[in-house]
Amino acid sequence: MRNLAGLSLRQRLLIGGAVAGVVLVVVAVLLIVISQTDAADEQPIAFDHKVHATNGIQCQFCHVGVTQSPVAGIPSVEKCMGCHEHIATTSPEIEKLAGYWDRQEPVEWVRVNRQPSYVYFNHQSHIAGGVTCGACHGDVANMTVAEPVVNMNMGFCLDCHSEQENAEALRDCVVCHR
Repeated sequence: MRNLAGLSLRQRLLIGGAVAGVVLVVVAVLLIVISQTDAADEQPIAFDHKVHATNGIQCQFCHVGVTQSPVAGIPSVEKCMGCHEHIATTSPEIEKLAGYWDRQEPVEWVRVNRQPSYVYFNHQSHIAGGVTCGACHGDVANMTVAEPVVNMNMGFCLDCHSEQENAEALRDCVVCHR
């Protein structure tokens, strides 16, 4: 094998370009694999849905937008502190929450379920149509850590839309792609 010093500048650039291309492909594949893992992202506060549901708190109490707007919404620190100013105040996680309240900072929650920007999804219309939270989000009431339970891709949505009385209308592309 010849050493690189004996190669022309053009040959060295081609070899360097090929090596860089291979490295880019490997990095891209790794990023895709890592981004598609089912592992839950670490949240700034370890929020336990199960403990809240066990105490009778309904999804809509915290996620007020679910019946009023396209997005379910994440409760504000003020909403959380409405209860936690008096409940479980010595819990380390509630102390973290109180720190956000004292600093007047929002909690930077890590999104659990994501839709591509080209997909239009409206929680309000689904709730009004009788779709339960669990149909897409799983049994969150028994989750200590919120995790995606289904692959919310086009096939998942079309399968559900096909089961509805107005299936023909719901399979129109503009329902989800505007």
